[in-house]
Amino acid sequence: MKWSHQTIGQIFDELVKSSGLFRKIKVFELNKDWEEIVGQPIANHSSITDFTDGTLIVSVDDGMWLNEMRLREKALLTKLNSALGVEAIRRIRFRIRR
Repeated sequence: MKWSHQTIGQIFDELVKSSGLFRKIKVFELNKDWEEIVGQPIANHSSITDFTDGTLIVSVDDGMWLNEMRLREKALLTKLNSALGVEAIRRIRFRIRR
């Protein structure tokens, strides 16, 4: 019998690719590195609030940041999926915090 030796991280990465639940967990882990991924000015005015069916929901402080984030959506998608290591996020919706 041949054994396949994988680290816990490798197993988790495989689960992320195949399981919606594990993908959601991985996306929410982006909150830890949010400032590093999006930059300090954006991080100070936004945060991840939900992820469902490939759509990331990001809350922002006000209308000005809502417009700014919409203008940067494609660049943010690229950065976030790169940080995940898998194309999990297909779209970002921005909402003003209440």
